[in-house]
Amino acid sequence: MDDGAMRVVVAAVVVMSVAQLLDLATFDVMVRQLGVRAEANPLVGALFGAYGLRVVAIAKIALLALISAIVAVLAAAPARRWQTALVGIVLAFAILAGVVGSASNTAAVGLL
Repeated sequence: MDDGAMRVVVAAVVVMSVAQLLDLATFDVMVRQLGVRAEANPLVGALFGAYGLRVVAIAKIALLALISAIVAVLAAAPARRWQTALVGIVLAFAILAGVVGSASNTAAVGLL
């Protein structure tokens, strides 16, 4: 990737991180107010129910690291059209998941 494309990828990774951490923060508020049953994702609900917020946060950060590593490997490889598209798809999905998750959590507590 050229420098301009790499700057876009770095910016997208930052946006993804913010969106995912916002999802985590709104999840914390939601479960404090409504309990874990308000969580729409059964995997996250089960993880929280079994281990609490600390392990959910660790899992979220580990997932962010994994996605960032995948994006870094794909972006550093010799540019192929499918790799560039895959980087965009992975980042767009991760950003969308964070935004939808935080919006859902915010709506559950009545703030949206």
